[in-house]
Amino acid sequence: MHIRLPTPRTGAVAPRGGVAAVAALACAALISACGSSSSSTSTTGANGTVDTARVAASIEQSILKERKLASKVTCPASMPAEKGKTFECVAITHSVKPPHEEIKTPFLVTIQSNRGYVTYEGK
Repeated sequence: MHIRLPTPRTGAVAPRGGVAAVAALACAALISACGSSSSSTSTTGANGTVDTARVAASIEQSILKERKLASKVTCPASMPAEKGKTFECVAITHSVKPPHEEIKTPFLVTIQSNRGYVTYEGK
Protein backbone atom coordinates (compact mmCIF):
# COMPACT_ATOMS: atom_id res chain seq x y z
CA MET A 1 0.00 0.00 0.00
CA HIS A 2 1.32 3.42 -0.92
CA ILE A 3 0.14 6.45 1.00
CA ARG A 4 0.64 10.04 -0.12
CA LEU A 5 -0.03 12.66 2.54
CA PRO A 6 -1.00 16.24 1.73
CA THR A 7 1.29 19.09 2.67
CA PRO A 8 0.86 20.31 6.26
CA ARG A 9 -1.39 23.28 6.87
CA THR A 10 -1.21 25.86 9.63
CA GLY A 11 -4.17 26.15 11.98
CA ALA A 12 -5.97 29.07 13.54
CA VAL A 13 -6.31 29.88 17.24
CA ALA A 14 -9.69 28.90 18.67
CA PRO A 15 -11.83 31.07 20.91
CA ARG A 16 -12.01 29.96 24.55
CA GLY A 17 -15.44 28.34 24.35
CA GLY A 18 -14.75 26.40 21.17
CA VAL A 19 -11.86 24.19 22.30
CA ALA A 20 -13.89 20.96 22.20
CA ALA A 21 -15.38 21.83 18.82
CA VAL A 22 -11.95 22.67 17.42
CA ALA A 23 -10.54 19.40 18.79
CA ALA A 24 -13.31 17.44 17.03
CA LEU A 25 -12.75 19.34 13.79
CA ALA A 26 -9.01 18.81 14.03
CA CYS A 27 -9.53 15.07 14.45
CA ALA A 28 -11.78 14.98 11.38
CA ALA A 29 -9.21 16.99 9.43
CA LEU A 30 -6.48 14.57 10.43
CA ILE A 31 -8.47 11.63 9.15
CA SER A 32 -9.36 13.30 5.89
CA ALA A 33 -5.69 14.24 5.52
CA CYS A 34 -5.00 10.57 4.98
CA GLY A 35 -5.36 11.76 1.42
CA SER A 36 -4.62 9.68 -1.60
CA SER A 37 -4.03 6.21 -0.35
CA SER A 38 -4.15 3.17 -2.53
CA SER A 39 -4.27 -0.55 -2.23
CA SER A 40 -1.29 -2.13 -3.97
CA THR A 41 -2.92 -5.51 -4.46
CA SER A 42 -5.91 -6.77 -6.35
CA THR A 43 -9.12 -6.71 -4.36
CA THR A 44 -11.31 -8.62 -6.80
CA GLY A 45 -13.41 -11.47 -5.46
CA ALA A 46 -14.11 -14.69 -7.32
CA ASN A 47 -17.32 -13.33 -8.87
CA GLY A 48 -15.80 -10.16 -10.41
CA THR A 49 -16.65 -7.88 -7.50
CA VAL A 50 -14.42 -5.67 -5.39
CA ASP A 51 -13.59 -7.19 -2.01
CA THR A 52 -15.01 -4.23 -0.05
CA ALA A 53 -14.16 -5.82 3.31
CA ARG A 54 -10.51 -5.79 2.24
CA VAL A 55 -10.82 -2.14 1.14
CA ALA A 56 -12.31 -1.24 4.55
CA ALA A 57 -9.45 -3.02 6.34
CA SER A 58 -6.93 -1.18 4.17
CA ILE A 59 -8.47 2.21 5.04
CA GLU A 60 -8.46 1.29 8.75
CA GLN A 61 -4.76 0.40 8.52
CA SER A 62 -3.98 3.68 6.73
CA ILE A 63 -5.70 5.71 9.45
CA LEU A 64 -3.95 3.74 12.20
CA LYS A 65 -0.52 3.98 10.58
CA GLU A 66 -0.68 7.63 9.53
CA ARG A 67 -2.82 9.18 12.29
CA LYS A 68 -2.46 6.71 15.17
CA LEU A 69 -6.24 6.51 15.46
CA ALA A 70 -8.33 3.36 15.80
CA SER A 71 -11.25 3.36 13.39
CA LYS A 72 -14.10 1.26 12.09
CA VAL A 73 -14.70 1.55 8.35
CA THR A 74 -17.84 0.41 6.57
CA CYS A 75 -18.13 0.00 2.81
CA PRO A 76 -20.97 -1.25 0.59
CA ALA A 77 -21.46 -5.01 0.69
CA SER A 78 -20.66 -5.57 -2.97
CA MET A 79 -19.37 -3.53 -5.90
CA PRO A 80 -18.69 -4.78 -9.44
CA ALA A 81 -15.02 -4.44 -10.43
CA GLU A 82 -15.58 -1.93 -13.23
CA LYS A 83 -12.76 0.49 -13.98
CA GLY A 84 -13.69 4.11 -13.27
CA LYS A 85 -16.62 3.33 -10.95
CA THR A 86 -16.60 4.89 -7.49
CA PHE A 87 -18.17 4.14 -4.15
CA GLU A 88 -18.00 5.58 -0.67
CA CYS A 89 -16.79 4.08 2.59
CA VAL A 90 -17.22 5.78 5.97
CA ALA A 91 -14.58 5.78 8.72
CA ILE A 92 -15.77 6.23 12.30
CA THR A 93 -13.31 7.45 14.93
CA HIS A 94 -13.70 9.25 18.23
CA SER A 95 -12.33 12.64 19.24
CA VAL A 96 -9.16 12.44 21.31
CA LYS A 97 -10.43 14.67 24.13
CA PRO A 98 -13.55 14.10 26.25
CA PRO A 99 -16.42 13.70 25.63
CA HIS A 100 -14.88 11.50 22.85
CA GLU A 101 -17.51 12.32 20.27
CA GLU A 102 -18.00 10.05 17.26
CA ILE A 103 -16.54 11.46 14.05
CA LYS A 104 -17.57 10.15 10.62
CA THR A 105 -15.25 10.71 7.67
CA PRO A 106 -16.28 9.62 4.16
CA PHE A 107 -13.69 8.10 1.81
CA LEU A 108 -14.17 8.13 -1.95
CA VAL A 109 -12.97 4.83 -3.42
CA THR A 110 -12.20 4.70 -7.15
CA ILE A 111 -11.86 1.39 -8.97
CA GLN A 112 -8.71 1.72 -11.10
CA SER A 113 -8.87 -1.60 -12.98
CA ASN A 114 -11.18 -4.52 -13.70
CA ARG A 115 -8.88 -6.60 -11.48
CA GLY A 116 -10.04 -4.65 -8.43
CA TYR A 117 -7.11 -2.26 -7.88
CA VAL A 118 -8.54 0.71 -5.99
CA THR A 119 -7.48 4.09 -4.65
CA TYR A 120 -9.19 5.99 -1.88
CA GLU A 121 -9.20 9.52 -0.57
CA GLY A 122 -10.64 11.03 2.58
CA LYS A 123 -13.14 13.82 1.94
